[in-house]
Amino acid sequence: MENTKEETNNVTNQQNQEEQYISVQDYDGEGYTLRGGQDEAVDIAKQHKEKIVKAVEEFFLDNYKTEVKVNHFIGAKDAVSVTVESVNEPFFYTFAIVPVDFNTKTVATDRVFTLEGEVEKGIKGGLYVMAYEEEFANLDNYLQTLEKEYPIIGINKEAIQNTNIIRGYITPHYFVSPFGETFKELFDVYTNNSKMNKEELRHFFNQNPIDPQYLTITIEVYMKEKNIEPDQEIFDIIVNDIEEMTDIPKGSYAIFLNGNDINKQTALAKDSISRKTPDEIIKE
Repeated sequence: MENTKEETNNVTNQQNQEEQYISVQDYDGEGYTLRGGQDEAVDIAKQHKEKIVKAVEEFFLDNYKTEVKVNHFIGAKDAVSVTVESVNEPFFYTFAIVPVDFNTKTVATDRVFTLEGEVEKGIKGGLYVMAYEEEFANLDNYLQTLEKEYPIIGINKEAIQNTNIIRGYITPHYFVSPFGETFKELFDVYTNNSKMNKEELRHFFNQNPIDPQYLTITIEVYMKEKNIEPDQEIFDIIVNDIEEMTDIPKGSYAIFLNGNDINKQTALAKDSISRKTPDEIIKE
């Protein structure tokens, strides 16, 4: 009897785990949760939606001279995480946090904040993309062509808008992560001149060349068919192509090819093969 009970529990647990996964084509970010997140926070936030949207938009204008669009509310610990995207260049996704009082069912829109360095990272990545617009267009074209030739797919835009597992400059196929002193200096320059154009940005990078190890471009794509593992042959083709391409942005390239399933709560793939740190592809 004890063995039967244990086996039943194991089957139930496995079924529950399977139910957490959804085909990436169907995933729009609904169900995404943060550790310690409380659904009640979202319910309270929705009751004060207009007030929160106005406060968050003003927060980004006042602190980062950036106009943003609010996308989604995610329950956090004693707060709501508000996902946003910039309206104009530099383009990026990020979030702000608004404290929630569960006793009074109110939100502290006078205490909006974000995590240190998060917004700055997004702006830096967006500025890099502005400066190397043509090179990033080449990368975009390659990945879009790859999608037509092989049974792979990127993540939905709605999933990007409604989760905050990845922030910064993001497309359905990759995201950009800048680090180091050059990008810190760039942000200081941008803070003093938020109207920097593409030519000025390109000049900055010509005068201050980046070390590609401090700019990571993570390519992440999924298998298109359901219930199929990542295809090693397709993965090898992507790796080889990126190694040989000479007209894409300078940086360190990490590559992930995932199966078709994605976890609704964490937005993480179920299965994947990858080439990543410390073995990224360095493009000088």
